[in-house]
Amino acid sequence: MTTKTSLLLCDLSPFRLSTRTRKIAVTAAPVLYGAVSAITLARVGRNGAADEPGSSRVDGIEVEQVPVRRIDDRRRLSSSVRNLFTVYLPALRVLRRRVLATPAKTIFVGHIALYWLGLAHRRRWGSQIILNGRERPGGIRTPGSLATWFSRAEPVLLRWVARRAPMTVLAVCESHGAEFRKLGFDDVLVVRNVPLASFAPEFVPPPPGPELIIACVGTLYTGRGIEALIDAVVAASEAGSRIRLEITGPASQEYREALLARIRAARAESYISLPSPCPVSEVPARIQRAHIATALYEPVDAANDSLSNKLFEGVVAGRPVIAGNLAENRTVIERFGIGWSVPVAPGPLAELLRALASDLPRVQAMAEHCYRTGQSEFTWETESSALQKRLLEAVGPVPVQANASGATR
Repeated sequence: MTTKTSLLLCDLSPFRLSTRTRKIAVTAAPVLYGAVSAITLARVGRNGAADEPGSSRVDGIEVEQVPVRRIDDRRRLSSSVRNLFTVYLPALRVLRRRVLATPAKTIFVGHIALYWLGLAHRRRWGSQIILNGRERPGGIRTPGSLATWFSRAEPVLLRWVARRAPMTVLAVCESHGAEFRKLGFDDVLVVRNVPLASFAPEFVPPPPGPELIIACVGTLYTGRGIEALIDAVVAASEAGSRIRLEITGPASQEYREALLARIRAARAESYISLPSPCPVSEVPARIQRAHIATALYEPVDAANDSLSNKLFEGVVAGRPVIAGNLAENRTVIERFGIGWSVPVAPGPLAELLRALASDLPRVQAMAEHCYRTGQSEFTWETESSALQKRLLEAVGPVPVQANASGATR
């Protein structure tokens, strides 16, 4: 197969907001001698994940984002059916047409629901398939979600996919990797969702106090423990602790309004804020405004037990993290001494916050340790080295006409 494209990435989420897809593209582009390009939807889901449609160049990658009609974000069966047939299927037809019109040595499928697109691309162009396993297979159980409908059928579909063609599956933690192997995939790489080295800002000491400042940064939705965190901050504040909470991220209008109503009902507007979402480039700075970051995923379904990028982003930004008391989180936190794992419930959270607020110097002292740990242990370039090797093997030897940097572009 001859092609000018070494790596084609496709995803449901907009390129800027699809962290693993974007990181793979950015690290592959300098080392592959062919083009790296991405084709995604311009918006997806009910949580406000959206970007401008059309073609652009992002981080040196040629990106095309397929227009998507307005999504009905109400959590109703009728809304889900309407979104499927009038919003997503038309957009996916366009996505399919554009992806299959682009030959490439490797196709990276950023969401398992697009497995069929990877298989179709391989049939047409003989490409290597890399399938991104973002969650535990079959684990999503969010009420009223199209992702939940797909997740219920996912294990059966993946057993069938594993027999159809050789492919590499990326898992975010070892327990998920074991699940994919049980479904019949022989080639599974565990690549934790750590940030790019460029994500890490210069070290900034934590605020001087006297308030303990907590940052919750990322997409906001049910299951992230935000309600429990709000209630815990209110309880700790009412018990005399000086605490402030900043919640930053995109959300559906309905969910944002529900959070604001909860804050108002607790009369907590003076110390709990919900500012506008920030660009991805500003995430480290938002974290550094606080003493502690959060990665509070609730054990409401099996998909929430993966190692979250929010855990690693907090550490790389130089802040300890409060994470949900899930096995994968707990193992990393205890091994590296980078924070605390706790049941995601108002009582245990409030107790922990009161203890931390009463010993603010100790919390502040953890910042530099977390920053050093993030620099040495949690960078994507090192974490994804085995994946980069697969991409290079698919391309083959660098052509003689390639320049010294290995690029012909």
